[in-house]
Amino acid sequence: MADSIEVMGVVLDCLTAKEAMLRAMQFMENDLVDTIEILSMKDLMNGREDTEWQDLVNECGLVMPGEAEILKAADTGGRNVERETADHVFIKLFLKYLQKNQKKIFLLAETEEDLQDTTDALRRYNRGIRLAGSGVVKPEDNRDESVVNEINGTETDCILSVLAPPYQEQFISRNRALLNAKVWLGCGALFREGSRARRPAGRVRHFFRKFLFSWRAGKEQ
Repeated sequence: MADSIEVMGVVLDCLTAKEAMLRAMQFMENDLVDTIEILSMKDLMNGREDTEWQDLVNECGLVMPGEAEILKAADTGGRNVERETADHVFIKLFLKYLQKNQKKIFLLAETEEDLQDTTDALRRYNRGIRLAGSGVVKPEDNRDESVVNEINGTETDCILSVLAPPYQEQFISRNRALLNAKVWLGCGALFREGSRARRPAGRVRHFFRKFLFSWRAGKEQ
């Protein structure tokens, strides 16, 4: 099994949940905030012609597929990694680690709806999570400084972001050196999109997205 794969211009780490957890735990020991991205088929398809976004993602410390279909389309990863990806094993282990070690999380979203969806999803994953705070920020707001100050004021350990690409990657790239947290976890693929995919209309869109993604990824192989 390859340690990494390239899909639509993005290099994704092809790790088991345990291997990814070891990497994430090391990030928690570093001084400068490290970045973890969990990407969806939608993220990759929307960014397939955005080389600036691809470069920003490829600078992240850990980039993981958020859906097993990404690994299947690339015809790599192995069944164990595909199964763990489908079951979101890494995020479950990481949230459990944060809860067990009494680490604090700050939620960052673009809308109140996304913030509520993410809060609800976190409760489903682990009710013992410590929320240090939350914030809503949009690309047009132009208020990076106030958001960074708000986050740093909570002495949070992990910033859980469901900002949409490419704004998410632009935000952390601009402000990484200013943030006092240990880990930036960009995971809208799991929280923002995941909650909507369970709705009837979302399931239909997901079905067609899988078909289109497999077709496009197949053309690149």
